Amino acid sequence: MLLAIDIQQSIANIAWITLFILLFLIGYRIVVRRMKRGQIEKKLYLTLHPIEKEPASGVVPIFMEMNNPLEVEISIFSVDHSINEIIENKTYKKGGNIIQLDTRKFENGFYFYQAKSNNQKTKKRIEIRN
Repeated sequence: MLLAIDIQQSIANIAWITLFILLFLIGYRIVVRRMKRGQIEKKLYLTLHPIEKEPASGVVPIFMEMNNPLEVEISIFSVDHSINEIIENKTYKKGGNIIQLDTRKFENGFYFYQAKSNNQKTKKRIEIRN
């Protein structure tokens, strides 16, 4: 009789422990799902890389990469916004894209080059010295 009570008690304890583990896992998944809601979808955005040659002179490649094809406007403007020129405005393919910037069109000084899409505007500083 004592053995039967011990077995029943052990089964009850295992059932309670299993129930608490299941409730904990369900609660954990709910919390993780709620925390994930505010994150950005990386497929909607691009990464604009800094140029490799600083200060820039001649023709300089601008490298950007994206997870999906995006329509992007690439422009360059001076620090005081007196010069603002659009280099390219088109839909770029998924993956890495290289845009050639001819710095000989610009006077020496500091500029920003910018990639602008529907979801984002990213700019990097560049020093031009020809």
